[in-house]
Amino acid sequence: MATGPEHAIEPRLLGRARFVDTGEEGWRPTVFFGGLGTDVNAFSVTEFARDLRERLELRVISVERNGFGMTPFDPSLGYGDAVDDLVSVLEALRVRRFAVVAISGGAPYAAALAARLPHRVLSLHLAAAAAGPLVASCGTASVLYAQPAQLAADPALAHEWRLLCSEPLPDLSGLYAPAYLYWGFDDDVVPVEHVREWRRILPRVAALRGYPGEGHDVQYRHWEQILRDVAGLGTQHPHPRAHGPELNRDAAPVPGEA
Repeated sequence: MATGPEHAIEPRLLGRARFVDTGEEGWRPTVFFGGLGTDVNAFSVTEFARDLRERLELRVISVERNGFGMTPFDPSLGYGDAVDDLVSVLEALRVRRFAVVAISGGAPYAAALAARLPHRVLSLHLAAAAAGPLVASCGTASVLYAQPAQLAADPALAHEWRLLCSEPLPDLSGLYAPAYLYWGFDDDVVPVEHVREWRRILPRVAALRGYPGEGHDVQYRHWEQILRDVAGLGTQHPHPRAHGPELNRDAAPVPGEA
C-alpha cells in the first residue's frame, strides 16, 4: 500500500534527503523512524490502519536514513547527521512541533532528535525500542555478531548496527514531553533490560503498555493503540519518575521492578 508522495530536498552538501509526507497541513505532524536497516517506505507496513490514522488526522513524515533505499551510503555519518536531515525537512515543510514514533532500532534516532529539539516534541512513542548499546549484550538482536557475512554484504546495515552498539543514548533530561513505551513481555530481541533503561533516562513516562505473551511485534499488533496515543486519546498517567512503579493500569509490571 502506498503511503504518500515521495519528495527530496537538498538540506546540506552531503547529499539529498529522501522523505515521505503523508496527510495534510493542519494534521498533527508525526515523525516516524522504522527499525534497523529500513528505508523510507518502512512506514507503509503500518498503513493497514490508514483509515484510523486519517480519522485521527495524523500526518506522518519519515526521512530515509544513510545508505538505505535510494539514499547513498556515507560511512562518516552518524545519528547527528540523520537529525540534521530530519530538521532540514521539517523546516522545509514549516513544521514546528511534532510527535515522534520509533520502532526497535529506530529508537536511538528518535532519542537523538528529542535531545536536539526537546521543546518541539509533543510526545515520544517508543515501541519494542532498542536501548542503544544494550543490543550487543542482551537479546537475540546480538545474533548479528554471529552473522558477519550478512553485515559484510550490506555496509549500510553494518554501519547502522555499529552505531547502535557503540553510541550511548543521549541525555534526555530536558525532554518535558510525555513518553509512551510499548513492550512485549516475551520479546527476546529487545528484552526487559531495554525498557528498564528507557524508563531510567526518560524524565516523564506517561504510560508503559506492556503485553504479556507477546514478542517483538507489539509495534504492529498494537499500532492502533499507538496512533490513539499520538492523537492524545490514550489513557495517560504522567509521573515524574521514569523508574517508579507501574504507570499505566492496562500494562502489567515490568519483571524485576517493584
